Amino acid sequence: MIKNIVFDIGNVLAAFRWKEYIAELGFDDSTCARVAQATTLSPMWREVDRNVMPLNDIIEACIKSDPGIEREIRLFFEDRRRLVMEYDYASSWMEELKKRGYKIYLLSNYSQDHFQYISSKFSFFGLEDGRLLSCEVKLLKPDRRIYEALFERYGLDPEECVFLDDSPENIKGATDAGMKGIVFENYDQGSTELEKLLSF
Repeated sequence: MIKNIVFDIGNVLAAFRWKEYIAELGFDDSTCARVAQATTLSPMWREVDRNVMPLNDIIEACIKSDPGIEREIRLFFEDRRRLVMEYDYASSWMEELKKRGYKIYLLSNYSQDHFQYISSKFSFFGLEDGRLLSCEVKLLKPDRRIYEALFERYGLDPEECVFLDDSPENIKGATDAGMKGIVFENYDQGSTELEKLLSF
């Protein structure tokens, strides 16, 4: 029986709008593509969330991958607040599930500085019963240890948990760790699949 619902943040409760953000910086299409390859599509982007390397070192590594757009890469990293935008259904969905007696947890690959900003701005923060972020434990999904760290921190039985994440790889990590999993595509699909699981 499911007692705990675990949400990823990016592309589940809030849009990770990196394409729009890069376009809003005013670059032409070619430069936008190069900035994306050097930042959000680069392996170095995961290191932002892991919170082991200093951010300046990550920025320098991104620049090294395409030195011709150093100015643009630095501009990208100046203010990343607009990278994520809260979905309008997020808080009401969590509130409705809590009223039905489910515990709500957040498990996300997230950078420390960016989380500090969104946690003060997004309305769904504070509704959760607990959370675990990659930047806190220096681990990234789908590493099995990050799921186990969530279970240990809050005394959760993985068989009583369902995890919603937009990444199939992360859901496989969750199911390998003993949870149920839903690959989240959009609210209608995700909430429908969740209700099917909760009905058992």
